[in-house]
Amino acid sequence: MQPPAVPQEPERRVAPRRQPAIGTVYRLDSEDGGPSAVLLVWNISLSGVSLLSPSAREPGAPLVGFLERTEGTEQVRVAVRVVHAKRLETGDFYLGCQFARPLTADELKLFVV
Repeated sequence: MQPPAVPQEPERRVAPRRQPAIGTVYRLDSEDGGPSAVLLVWNISLSGVSLLSPSAREPGAPLVGFLERTEGTEQVRVAVRVVHAKRLETGDFYLGCQFARPLTADELKLFVV
């Protein structure tokens, strides 16, 4: 006799997530002309990105900045919308974000392993 099936959460992602290349970050535009915040890219797909942020961001919040590699010249300007946020034990925040426009396959290749 087999154990009863455990209900699965429905998959919310539109595209498969990929592991980013080392040094892939999302650099936010500065609203006041000062230094910009740099968020670590946790994973990335054609339709969205997961970020680690030192500060909270509300779901629905728009963010504008650049996907870039700290080593090299790869850079793509892209806006995102925070879909969900979760505080981690480290005090940082995990942000699930959707791109305002999907990345092209060529743009994605710049930032994945």
